[in-house]
Amino acid sequence: MQRGSSQATNIILKSDNLEIVKILRKTKSEMFENLKVGDTIILSIEVKCAGSNKGTYASYIKAENLGTGECNYKSFNQINGILSCFEFKN
Repeated sequence: MQRGSSQATNIILKSDNLEIVKILRKTKSEMFENLKVGDTIILSIEVKCAGSNKGTYASYIKAENLGTGECNYKSFNQINGILSCFEFKN
């Protein structure tokens, strides 16, 4: 898409598939609380403006359990603490 074009382009950034190999501590965060060793998740975020003239808003990352299809959205600040509850396969 060229600059100034009115055509919409969807750009989605995605992680690799993240397989859980160990649960380091429990979380009560929706969707993440149900994850078990062996489950695989993927993280994705749409590239788009996150703020406005009235202030800055957080960007939200979609976390999806590939086995169940269950999804949840967390901000960059929130997801860092949640992911530290798990060990993932390299």
